[in-house]
Amino acid sequence: MLIQYIPWLALVLAIASFATTFFLFKKVAKKNRSLEILVKSLLAQQESNKKQFTEVHSGAIGLGKKLQQLDRTVNKIQEHQVDLVASAPENRLYTRATKMVELGASIEELMLECELPRAEAELLLNLHRK
Repeated sequence: MLIQYIPWLALVLAIASFATTFFLFKKVAKKNRSLEILVKSLLAQQESNKKQFTEVHSGAIGLGKKLQQLDRTVNKIQEHQVDLVASAPENRLYTRATKMVELGASIEELMLECELPRAEAELLLNLHRK
């Protein structure tokens, strides 16, 4: 008796296998579409990040060039300032006094050699010994 049900059983198993395969195929196709959307989104984000990086990189290069230019300008100004201080007659005593402080002169030596009042000699000493 069991033999007469074998063809029906095979048919039911085949239909069940087909239904399972179809269901799994649909599920895989849906996941595949989701992954394609995600990949497109990630590629768009990558392109956006690449453009932003290029902009930041270009800005950094420009900023670096500007900083170099400013550094050269500051150096020129400092050289000018040193020249002006050294060339002004009223500042020659202070320049000499500053050099004396750097060499370790005392307040009394500054007062005698540069004809400075005690307060100015003390101020120079405090400023330049740091």
